[in-house]
Amino acid sequence: MDSWLNLLNEWDFRIPIGSVQFLGLNLFLVNEPAAVKHLLVDGVDSYPKHPFTLWILEPLIGRAIFSVNGIEWARQRRLMDQAFQVAQLRKVFPQMGGAVTAMLARLDASVAASAGVVTVEIDQEMTVVTADVIVRTILSRPLGAAEAREVFEAFVRYQRRAGQALMLRFLRLPEQWLQRYLGRHASTIRGWIQAAIGQRMAMGVSSDLLQALIEAEDPETGSGFSEEELLDQVCFLFLAGHETSASALGMATYLLSQFPDAQQRLLQEVAVILEARPALGGNPLDPLTFDDLRQLPYGSAIFNETLRLYPPVSFFIREAAQDSELVDRRCPMRSLVTISPWVIQRHEHHWSDPDGFRPERFLADTASPQEKQWAKDAFLPFGLGPRKCPGAAFALQEALLVLAELVRRYELLPDLGHQPDLVARLTLRSRNGVRVRLRNRY
Repeated sequence: MDSWLNLLNEWDFRIPIGSVQFLGLNLFLVNEPAAVKHLLVDGVDSYPKHPFTLWILEPLIGRAIFSVNGIEWARQRRLMDQAFQVAQLRKVFPQMGGAVTAMLARLDASVAASAGVVTVEIDQEMTVVTADVIVRTILSRPLGAAEAREVFEAFVRYQRRAGQALMLRFLRLPEQWLQRYLGRHASTIRGWIQAAIGQRMAMGVSSDLLQALIEAEDPETGSGFSEEELLDQVCFLFLAGHETSASALGMATYLLSQFPDAQQRLLQEVAVILEARPALGGNPLDPLTFDDLRQLPYGSAIFNETLRLYPPVSFFIREAAQDSELVDRRCPMRSLVTISPWVIQRHEHHWSDPDGFRPERFLADTASPQEKQWAKDAFLPFGLGPRKCPGAAFALQEALLVLAELVRRYELLPDLGHQPDLVARLTLRSRNGVRVRLRNRY
């Protein structure tokens, strides 16, 4: 199977719940917001992460926070929340800014070499800059070009083989054999991250997320992360922090190239900040700051609308821990329960113009009361409830910085005839890349 999207049909975007039996498993697709809230918020302990989630990711991220359940998850979450406090995000902002400055330098060189307008594989550039952000903010050093290529190729191989392995698992092939198969492709990534952590720890104390993870202490047990747990969490943060952000930013840039009015409105929002700087003793040519990003509501709306249309993680899977009922269906114990942001966020009963690009639906002063309600009940790119992604604020900060600096420097133009061919594996990616054209504004 090439993509989970191939399993969907038009009725999935109209019904509150769907169910089917497949290879002896009871499968459910839940779209009704109240039922989704029950699954992810109120009844979260009754619908834990499915064992398949741990099984398919364990070779890569071990027993990190994303895959485990119960007491093990709760302890990790208490520790992880300390590392992602707002104060920590402000502290690592300079490293994030350094990665974006390096991205702009690469793009400047490409534009200069092409006499003003250049076609860019923007999904590849977003993969590089988001990985560089993660390496700088966690490990206090930039990502080298050679190591980036090796790690990215390993991620692509793992994603492709993970989908294949899961289908073979459905067909009852031996679990250990399939995990060893995946482990060969994960070992490159885990080995590189383990070595990078060792190099960073040899440097001593630093103002980065790794230091915050090392210093985190569980208020209930007094324990911190062990060395193996630290490796697992950094592997997860690298996967989530660069792969999902790259997916979203690639599509956000593509959408801005397709919708020049939205691009111009974001540019004007940035210009207001820059034009106010001289009166405050600042330089309008300097990069955007941590506090500047809090003044970009339309930028946030663009990113949220991108996440609605193109959620990087298109499916979550849970397991029914006991016999229960979902909407109007009996849900037997051990059923595989699927919640799909891709489906819910394009569902005909939840959104007006569900396939249209309308950032205004996420603006407080223009969204209708119904749109505001759906933004609470039917918008879950980071999940909902206690298991909502702890890095959501980090992802928004990174996205605003990248998009604002891009439109400030370049006009984003469509590459005529190109349309991304999306596939959903572990994350949402385009089979044929994501291309835009850049033209200097100066």
